Order: sequence, then structure tokens, then C-alpha cells
Amino acid sequence: MEAVQLWAGVAFSARGGNTEALLNEAAAAGLQLAALTPQPGGFDGRCAAWRYRKLAALARRQRVRLRIGRRRGWFFRLRPLLRRRGLWVGLALFLPLVLGSRSLVWTVAYTGLTPGQQARASAILRENSGLEPGARVTQQALADGEYALLQSGEFSWASVNFFGGRLEVEAAAVQPAPVLFSGKLQTICARTGGTVTEVEIKSGTALVEPGQQVEAGQPLIGTARTERDGTPIFSSAAGRVTARFVWSTACEQPLAVQVPLLEEARSTRLRLSCGGLHLTLPRWGGAREEDSLAITRHVPLEPFGLPLPVAVEETTYYGRRAGEVVYSEEQALAMARLSALRALEAEWPGAAVAALQESIETRSGRLYYRVTYTLLGDIAGG
Repeated sequence: MEAVQLWAGVAFSARGGNTEALLNEAAAAGLQLAALTPQPGGFDGRCAAWRYRKLAALARRQRVRLRIGRRRGWFFRLRPLLRRRGLWVGLALFLPLVLGSRSLVWTVAYTGLTPGQQARASAILRENSGLEPGARVTQQALADGEYALLQSGEFSWASVNFFGGRLEVEAAAVQPAPVLFSGKLQTICARTGGTVTEVEIKSGTALVEPGQQVEAGQPLIGTARTERDGTPIFSSAAGRVTARFVWSTACEQPLAVQVPLLEEARSTRLRLSCGGLHLTLPRWGGAREEDSLAITRHVPLEPFGLPLPVAVEETTYYGRRAGEVVYSEEQALAMARLSALRALEAEWPGAAVAALQESIETRSGRLYYRVTYTLLGDIAGG
């Protein structure tokens, strides 16, 4: 009886009339009453909710007044929800949608990739096979995704699989290829003049030695040598000849330039994608789209950490206007030095700077910079 009333039970009071006859008729009808307590003019008790109507019919025959004092059980707590038709209609629609979305990507898991590689792999899959949260997965899309990852040149091995809404991407980054020894069949000459500090021969014959002063175009590594008996032997020429030499460059930096400047105004537009359907929400914000800098991000929809099969494309527009930026001499000098270092790296990659001499002049709103480097680097050219 207690277990029944945990689901749905009522506590009632019976007053007036023939209460003894009511109890006898209830017992004869098989109505189970509990917690019967005598009260002045009647009694109090409890019964299962679905038996109260029959008890009320017997009470009317005996002119006994019944009043419900308290409703107990989970049924009365859930009844407000049971009366909401929209809840059940939504549940009836939600279950088929969940079952039908099993072929959609809910979340993407990456294995063996750094955060940067994950971002690039995500862009490759999205642009070449359409695989992203909310996309419908096919075997052809999985094959296209694997092929696109391999064709990108960043990954030497890739595997894209789909299991119950989870897209699993495994890949291995390309390892640098070992440097293969390859000599040249002609004599290696100096790219510039300088003082030789170190000679490292891999193949061929050294024609200079440390401490020797060489000129541009002078042979450094030869392809022939002679045995003790006078027999000539030819081999390819390969190696490094490190020398101390001087290299100069010059550049100019304006102190005032016209550049597009970002404004405080900005606007955002969201585009939701799921199962091949797309919904673009109205743009909000004050920046105009035609004159703005647009930055697009692709983020999964994960409210409260729960992934949903919806891809969100967020495009933010930053307002811009043309304006003049004035650099101080210190800033202009720093940019000029950076330009010179970039030119040095392009011309003599890996060379070490032993000393430098700068010449700085400012006139007519421009900074003229000239620098002479004393370098230690490989001067063995082709």
C-alpha cells in the first residue's frame, strides 16, 4: 500500500453521516484504506488516488462528506508536465531527429597533431571534403578528406574515420627528408672575397687553407687530385669554406605613411550549417561590410560543453579608414634594421654577424639607413 501511494495517493477526511457504514461498504468493495484515525464526527485516512472516486460514491450514499487534504506521490508532481502537449510533441519530434542525425558529425577528435596542425587539418577537411560539425558523412567524403590531407604536403600519413557522430582524424606530420650528399662536377669558387677561417671538405680537393685571403671567383674546392705515382683522380666537389667577409646593404624608411586604420566600430555575422542546410543570421554592429576588414572563424557549437551537430561560421567586420601614421626616428630605425636583417638572411642564410657599422641620416621626412656587416659564413658558391 505504501509503495502504491508513493506513486499516487490522497489523504482525506470523512465527516458526518454514517461513517461506520461507509467503512463496512468500503471493506466489502475491496477498497484498501490506510492510516485510519478516529476524529470527532468521523475519521481521517489515506487511499490510492484511483480508488478515491469509488469511495466518494459510497460516501454520497451514506451522506458522508469527504474532503481531500493532501495529494501525495510522483504522479501529482509530474501531472503538470503530462498536461503540456507541446512537451510531448517536441519529444516526439526530437527522438526521430536524434536518430536521423547519427550520420551527422557531432564532434571532431584529432590524434597525434599539435593545435596548429589541428587548425590546418580542420581547414583542409572543410574546404576539400566538407567535413565539419553538422556535415553529413559519406564514404566518398572520408576518402576525399584523407586524400586532401596527404596532398597538402604537411602530413605523411592520414586516416579519417566516423563512428556514431564522432569524426576521428589521425595523421602524422611529414618529417624532414635527410640531406643526401651530392657533389658538383665542376670546381667550386668563392662567391665573395674574404679571409678563410675554416675548410670542411666532403669530396674533392681543398684549394685553400685557413688564414688565406681569397678573391671573388677564386677556386676553393677542386674536382681532381694526383696520386703519388702521378695518376689523376677525379671526384665531385662538395664542402664548406667558412670565411670572414664584408657585406653591405642600404634601405630607406619614410617617417609618415598612409595606411588603413581600424576603427572602434565592428559588426558580426553568424552562419549556421547542419546537414546541408544553412541559416545566416542578421548582422549586428556598426561597421559597414564594404569598407571593413573581414575575419572569419569556424567554431563548433558546444553549449555548456555539449557538442551539437551544427557548424558556426563567425565573420567579424572591423571598420577601417585611411589615415596617416607618423613614426618616430627610433621606430623608423628599428624597421630599417629589420629590413636589413631580412635582406641579409635572404642573401647569406646562416651567416653569423661578427661586427657591423651603421650610417643613419634623416632628411625630407625619410630615414636613410646603410649598414656594413662583417660576417662569418660559407662562401663556397656554385
